[in-house]
Amino acid sequence: MPQGPPDPILKMAYRFRDDDSPDKVNLGVGAYRDEEGKPYVFPVIKKAEQMIFENDSLNKEYSRQEGLAEFHRGARCAMLGWDHPDVDSGRVATCQSLSGSGALRLLGEFIKQFSPGPMWMSKPTWGNHIPVF
Repeated sequence: MPQGPPDPILKMAYRFRDDDSPDKVNLGVGAYRDEEGKPYVFPVIKKAEQMIFENDSLNKEYSRQEGLAEFHRGARCAMLGWDHPDVDSGRVATCQSLSGSGALRLLGEFIKQFSPGPMWMSKPTWGNHIPVF
């Protein structure tokens, strides 16, 4: 089987990594980095991970098919504002997915059904975006 073409965005990330310019700024891969270029984990994420680790009531069961109601409400709050009236008005729909690619797939199906037409993507884009859409 022939090897597929290299991912253009990862290729850009490798070029960034290999560039020794002190003035470079990485705008390619959507990951936060510290001054040494290592992945940066926000303190609030570390705190949340610790809370999850210490909570013995959590399990690894599948959630309901529609997802977690608390997650949906939290997403609406984060998007609209914690006190926005449409958080609980029923006017705003939310959808829980598995991973960024899963979210894009659901979004693509939604757009296809309710607003069909051309799909515009950046160039370069991630290698999975074209097949997903």
